[in-house]
Amino acid sequence: MPIFFLKSILSFFLIFLTLSAMFTMFEIFGRTEKKFNIEKLKKIHKINGRLYVLLYLVIAYLCLDFIVNTKAELSPRGAFHSVFAITIIILLLLKVSFIRIYRQFYNQAKTIGLLIALITFGMAGTSTGYYLIVTKFGTELFPTQKTVTEKMTVKDGIIVRTDPESIEKGKGLYDSKCYFCHDPHSTEWIVGPGHKNIMKNPILPVSKRPATPENIMEQIINPYKNMPSFSYMSKDEMLNLIAYLNTL
Repeated sequence: MPIFFLKSILSFFLIFLTLSAMFTMFEIFGRTEKKFNIEKLKKIHKINGRLYVLLYLVIAYLCLDFIVNTKAELSPRGAFHSVFAITIIILLLLKVSFIRIYRQFYNQAKTIGLLIALITFGMAGTSTGYYLIVTKFGTELFPTQKTVTEKMTVKDGIIVRTDPESIEKGKGLYDSKCYFCHDPHSTEWIVGPGHKNIMKNPILPVSKRPATPENIMEQIINPYKNMPSFSYMSKDEMLNLIAYLNTL
């Protein structure tokens, strides 16, 4: 299952927990005449909060693991998503401190809880909502916004390097930037397709373009489908990476 789709499913549960927390909070503090047992609602709210934190940490781990392994640069949308996520952490710590330690601010904890809920919707919208819309609810691959680079221009007639030094450097680049999403020893999918025989096949597995060094370099700079742009890589690094791909 693609990591983006898994994260989207988990985010749906996070939204459900957020709505549940809002409902219990409104019922506890918002009604003069109570319709439900307040003690039960408080227990539900507390359990709900713990599940929210646990699920939030799981989703955060998946996001950070992806960024660390792919070394992907954040898009503007990704930056907004990150700001929302960090804000939620800060507000959660404030809310807990107001409830457990600084109880003179207890009433402010209710406002903070509402802010957490609203920011959660914004965080999920910039990630899960966007992903599900552009992939038609996971039925298509996730297109990444193309990045324009001024560092180099892809030209015809790239000569594939075959010297051991270039191949070894390319393998190091692959292990640090590609291995998390691609299997170099098979054609099985992880997040993206496996790369076995990628340059020996007539076409590339996703774009269906001819499997030429030029098209691979273009894919690295301006990804056709489900991968971040690596346009920040130097031309020499790209050539070394292609040299390694040529050995698969």
